[in-house]
Amino acid sequence: MSGTAEESAVVPTRPFRWTDGVLVGLVAAIVSTLILLLAGAVSGRGVHILTDAGMTALPATLRAATGISAALSYLLCHTLLYLLAGVVALALAGLADRLPPLVAALVLVIIIIEFGFLVLTTESQAIGRVDQVTWRSLLIAHAVGGVVFALGILRAHPSVRQALVRGYEW
Repeated sequence: MSGTAEESAVVPTRPFRWTDGVLVGLVAAIVSTLILLLAGAVSGRGVHILTDAGMTALPATLRAATGISAALSYLLCHTLLYLLAGVVALALAGLADRLPPLVAALVLVIIIIEFGFLVLTTESQAIGRVDQVTWRSLLIAHAVGGVVFALGILRAHPSVRQALVRGYEW
């Protein structure tokens, strides 16, 4: 490797489309919700686990503001946050094509968001809003959703995958 500028630049594969971000977020939200429902079935709670998950901080705030059910507030918050994250992540990935060091920033932002989720759900469990089973189920479902989300970003934006591979080889 000669280290020329042409070798270090990531060539964009196609322009950013916000619909790709929506699709990535929607698939991740659906998969993580299905995992949560599976955890509910295994724990004997069935679909009531969505109501329990709706007691966490953000859905509880939406529920207090609108008066909707706990299960619906969880599903709305969960899905909208994944949709927003998909659009923003792919927009940032598009910027990383022009400025390759942003890939590291993108990974750091994702880590910070995931840590924030962990803190909020742990806080909800610690103050008694959710019980141990719901807390564990949320963490497992969110971890699976996060993996699906990351794979969706890599599939929708292959230049990010190329940049990560090059960074690993460095």
